[in-house]
Amino acid sequence: MYLYALDEEVERLKAELATLAGPARLDLLVATAWHQRQRDSRAATQLLDEAETLLRNSSLMPDQRRAVRARIALSRAEIAALLGEFSKAETLLTEAKAGFNAVNDIVGEGDALLGEVVIALEQGQMENAMRAAKAAVSNYDRAGESLNRFLAEAWYLYLESFSNPQAVEIKLQELQANTVEPRHPALEALITAARGEILFSPELTRSAILFYHASELAREAGLVRLSIMASANAGAALQKLGDFDEAAACYDWAVSAARKTGWPALIGFSLMRLGELLRHLGQLEQSHVVLQEALQGFNITKSGISKAVAHGELAHTLLERGMPTEAAEMFDVAIALYREAGSRNSLAEHLICQARALSSAGKSGEALDAIAEARTLIKELDYAALSVDLREALAQIHRQHTLPLPAGMTAPNPVLHYLEEALRVGAEIEGWLAPSKLLLALGEAWSNIGDGKKAFDYAKQAIAADQRERNKQASNWATLMQVRHETERAKAAAEHHQQLAATLTETSHTLDLLSKIGQELTANLNPENVCNALHRHLGTLLDASHLSIWLLGPDGKALDLCHHVENGVVVPDYNAASYKDAYNARRCIAEWQEVLLDLDATSNTGEQLPSAADSIQIRTALFGPLIVGERVLGAMSIKSGNQDAYGERQRLIFRTLCAYGAIALDNANAHRDLQETKKKLEQALRELEDASLTDPLTGLRNRRFLAQNIEADVTISVRSYQDSMATGASLPKDADLLMFLVDLDHFKQVNDKYGHAAGDAILVQIRQRLQQVFRDSDYLIRWGGEEFLIVARGVSRESADELAARVCAVVADQLFTIDDHTKLSQTCSVGFACYPFVTSQPRAVNWQDVIDIADIALYTVKHAGRNGWVGLFGEAHAWPDLLLCTLKADPKKVILNQELRLASNKTEDEIRSALDLMAPAIA
Repeated sequence: MYLYALDEEVERLKAELATLAGPARLDLLVATAWHQRQRDSRAATQLLDEAETLLRNSSLMPDQRRAVRARIALSRAEIAALLGEFSKAETLLTEAKAGFNAVNDIVGEGDALLGEVVIALEQGQMENAMRAAKAAVSNYDRAGESLNRFLAEAWYLYLESFSNPQAVEIKLQELQANTVEPRHPALEALITAARGEILFSPELTRSAILFYHASELAREAGLVRLSIMASANAGAALQKLGDFDEAAACYDWAVSAARKTGWPALIGFSLMRLGELLRHLGQLEQSHVVLQEALQGFNITKSGISKAVAHGELAHTLLERGMPTEAAEMFDVAIALYREAGSRNSLAEHLICQARALSSAGKSGEALDAIAEARTLIKELDYAALSVDLREALAQIHRQHTLPLPAGMTAPNPVLHYLEEALRVGAEIEGWLAPSKLLLALGEAWSNIGDGKKAFDYAKQAIAADQRERNKQASNWATLMQVRHETERAKAAAEHHQQLAATLTETSHTLDLLSKIGQELTANLNPENVCNALHRHLGTLLDASHLSIWLLGPDGKALDLCHHVENGVVVPDYNAASYKDAYNARRCIAEWQEVLLDLDATSNTGEQLPSAADSIQIRTALFGPLIVGERVLGAMSIKSGNQDAYGERQRLIFRTLCAYGAIALDNANAHRDLQETKKKLEQALRELEDASLTDPLTGLRNRRFLAQNIEADVTISVRSYQDSMATGASLPKDADLLMFLVDLDHFKQVNDKYGHAAGDAILVQIRQRLQQVFRDSDYLIRWGGEEFLIVARGVSRESADELAARVCAVVADQLFTIDDHTKLSQTCSVGFACYPFVTSQPRAVNWQDVIDIADIALYTVKHAGRNGWVGLFGEAHAWPDLLLCTLKADPKKVILNQELRLASNKTEDEIRSALDLMAPAIA
């Protein structure tokens, strides 16, 4: 029995079930109930009740009876869990597992494990759910059930995406590579939902679309729980993007669908999201009411992330309503639930929120205790973004209470101390931009102590930040609209072709004689082949010596004869009195109906339809429009030399073939358009992917590009060394990776003196200089500011000195052009190291550490006077861990111990002096 069935399959089961009576209904009752377990739990329960009654009186063999009973128990277990009856669900699950085990049904045991996933999720037991999904993968693998195995793996990855998104992205790519398209909607729904979760923070726009698509796919496959949650998550992403109307639509559907199911926890989850939106819209009282109702849905569970989130959301609403004491109590509950779930990121975030509530409630001591715990967690998690929130919360606490001054305070008061510190900490976070709210708070704080100049400066920055945030929001909306447009267009096209397929199916049932012909025509995506097939079948079924097919042009006016056959011969240029044929073709197109002409070959009325000189005289002609839905594509005509050749039966056949032909030609045209659109979309996707890996100013690659690509190079390099050591063969000359860090000397002075535009011009020209030294296959990366990283791939470390010298020369020997009248000289410093760093143990020092070593080398040459290069090489006898530790603390000591070799164009005295200067700084 399949894990999940599509809507049309369930409808077929229900229709077939309606035709049966008595014991013959048993198997279909169980199958229909199984696939209705989430679609309609109440209806599924009724079917299961009937099935159990039939099972008690059935004549099935004992093993067959056990298998059926196990499936019934598993269906009831999932329904019970969704209704919050967890004790009953666990009992039924145990019964199902025992039943499947007794009959050695490995697939059934796998199904029971995925049922356990739903039961665990409903109770907030994420670890148990992941463990069950992983076990299901193993079961299906042993049973050789590839689709079920992929589904179980997708379930596991979807669950893991909440805790380890980076690792899951790689695994999803592998899963998709192993599955064949088109994928089952249930599998596609899980994969799409996992991708939506992965992108929820970095790319909200794509996340919203992915969750929306996942919801639709899950709905089609009967995964109602996933469908509702995905819709709510799509709403959450849209809400963060500021698209409150679309977010409300997603929440509204989720709440409505959840209420129909009667599942308490899911109702709570969807209401929680709606309550959060209402708070953002300023409807605090309504948000309070909705969130309280949401908590009632979670009363059935003792723990769980969703329950913790619901308490946190209600606490935020209470705080905004001016009820800090009640808010602090709700934060207490949320914090306890996050502790139990092990969600440390959320715990730290809510501790800070609790501190704000406690401070507003007049409990400064407890607020500082919460801050202290949050500070410890943030340090352990290295969660820099929360460090900013923590300091803003401290500023609020000191604003509301008179407390001892913070240690090391140099600002006029504690509020300014913590706000300035928040700004400083945020500036150290890569990609962080000061929000307008923080800048405005700083402006107000400086204004409060009478420093108008600083207050004005921060106010200007706040205005700029606000504009930036508005622009970002507008950009998000534009992107969202574009993606939504593409999605809707694809959806509309899919619905259109589904309608065509439905029409085709209905026609084939009505005219069984033509079913094979229709299948052949509509399966063909080549217009010429479609026309040839029509000609072949018309010649078999009807008296048709002539066939003509016209198609309307893109403007809907021009009519082109695209295919013409006389007596079995294709006539490429048919002009003989074709105006009369064209007239009748236009007539049937305009009237949207057939035109039948019966003519006497010997009459002289002027109505005689001509044919080619070698052809027989035409006595009957039939014209029919080529119609698809509400559109007419063109017309088709057949002719015969016999009088009254086309009666009712012949016209029915011709009408059917017109319909098939229209669909086939429309499909062919749509396929052509789709292929063209697909090419454009693929090109756009490639351009977007390339842009995400490229520095916009210089056109060089960025850090993300390096992270995506270097692992393969590292693997090749390590394998070369390992093969050489294992076989004793000489090492290939292209076994090394050379990593150069290039820093422009005194670059700040350029920006200060000539402006940032001048600095940008130099950075752009640096790319051209570096390309003169390195190959197209090497990685040229803008590392940050005026610093560049170059990874020379597949080279020998013996060439490192020469390359470093060439870099220095190519920068220093030619002036840089700032504008039409200004040229500047510029030098650079280069530090480099080689991977593997210790050749006797190639894997001991990873590539990230090698970049750090190159940075130490760069640091050395800058202390040695700049405009030069220094390279560091580990000796083969060095112990890597000790070497790395000592090198970062005291490079000079490592060199003196002969564990490290230093190469440079600087003098020995310059290097020694630089190392002396560096020791305390590095230590």
